[in-house]
Amino acid sequence: MLFDLQPKRRREDLYDREDELREFSEAVELGETLVLLLGIRRLGKSSLLNVALSESGKPFSKIDVRSLYFTHGSIPQELLARKLLEGLLKSLKGTDKVRVELMKALSRIKGVRVSGLQVEFDEKPDLAELLERLDLWAEKTERRVIIAFDEAQYLRLSGIQYDGLIAYAVDNLPNLTFVLTGSEVGMLHDFIGLDNPKKPLFGRYAREITLKRFSKEQSMDFLRRGFDELGVKVQEEEIERVVERLDGIVGWLTLYGYLRGVRTLSEKEALNELFERAKALVLDEISTLTKYSARYWFILKAVALGNDSWSSIKEYVEFKAGKINDAKFSGLLKNLVKYGYLEKTEDGYSIPDPVVKEVIKKTNLPPGKLLTLP
Repeated sequence: MLFDLQPKRRREDLYDREDELREFSEAVELGETLVLLLGIRRLGKSSLLNVALSESGKPFSKIDVRSLYFTHGSIPQELLARKLLEGLLKSLKGTDKVRVELMKALSRIKGVRVSGLQVEFDEKPDLAELLERLDLWAEKTERRVIIAFDEAQYLRLSGIQYDGLIAYAVDNLPNLTFVLTGSEVGMLHDFIGLDNPKKPLFGRYAREITLKRFSKEQSMDFLRRGFDELGVKVQEEEIERVVERLDGIVGWLTLYGYLRGVRTLSEKEALNELFERAKALVLDEISTLTKYSARYWFILKAVALGNDSWSSIKEYVEFKAGKINDAKFSGLLKNLVKYGYLEKTEDGYSIPDPVVKEVIKKTNLPPGKLLTLP
């Protein structure tokens, strides 16, 4: 259903996004080797990716890079290789013959042991060799293999040049398509470096698919359809009020629909719980940033309070946290844009997510330990 809180896996549970699904399918069918799926947090990138992979009809592996990084503290090649191969085998669970063929191909690689859907290594794997074998298997069986790295910007924190490995594959392994998603769009672009002459992927072509926020009309229609699925009657005035507060961020709209339609809370109760949950989630996310500099919080607070120019934001930050030189301040501001917490337009800086903006605006104390101001 539309108000299911888990990432969607079927097209019928995914509202709209027909253009994005069509573009993804076109890229795969044309044999493009690099696809970027972009958009700020809570726009449904994981849901879109799940549906696109499921409908592709291709063997695929989807790896949640952020989860691996925060679980293990790094992303060694062995871990990435195992997750990649196990995901690929799992995607073939309904086609025994094809899976057996792949298991045989993998078992020929020195040091690789495959048992059912489990993969083990007797020695440190050579990820480049594994990709070469996958490409060869895909060519022989006339298949295209899709390898998707969800929140791929976290690969840059591993200390391993995974961008170089992807560049090698893009140049030499034509039967593999790499899909990289990222909610920290600027960070993902920095990692990939398509426009950076010093980066391995410089000059390569990538299909960029960017998820946008729903329009007001789409947001209202999404809520109407979701409530209709549940047989819950909600007044049009309520739907309009909710959309005014939550904008077109599908993650928040879905949570409201769940609280209001599934848990049958009142409008006021549902919004109150939504913002309580959002506060815990958002402040936890931001606390990761403030470990590096408390000024990140004061920048966001300044923007949430209506300061949109470089000078007015800096003035607020210096009032709250003391003097900071222009270059350092500009660097912090630029990072927040890269991380997706701020947007920069001709009108100045803004927080693209209205719920994040409201949480920051109403929170009086900075999250986490903010004793130092580097």
